[in-house]
Amino acid sequence: MDVIRRARTTDIEALERLFGAPDEPLAATLRELMNTPHVSLVVAEDHNGVVGTAQLTVLRGLSWNGATRGLLEGIRASRRGVTSALLTWGIDEARRRGCARVHLESGLTRGDLREFYARFGFEHSYQGFTRAL
Repeated sequence: MDVIRRARTTDIEALERLFGAPDEPLAATLRELMNTPHVSLVVAEDHNGVVGTAQLTVLRGLSWNGATRGLLEGIRASRRGVTSALLTWGIDEARRRGCARVHLESGLTRGDLREFYARFGFEHSYQGFTRAL
């Protein structure tokens, strides 16, 4: 991997391939995220083009005594080593943006990643709930 940089509209087709969803709703969401100030949507790029992506959203809320925190999600990679680079980027970017902590979203079906995430200092520290609307 050569560089991690902000995603551009010219990356949308490559991002759709990473998510396995080449459709207009995803493209519209990507365009919106690229223009949202509290969101950093990045791509990892090598000599072959886009090989990964991640999203960091900076949140301010009442939890954690009002501390600013980062939410790292949407990490996708098409080759080995890219996920590590994107996690490192997300942690560093959250720190740079003044976050007191960074949360990592990962589905419960991805239990195989717990040890991998632990190598970056992440702990399984809470359980959340979701509801489809």
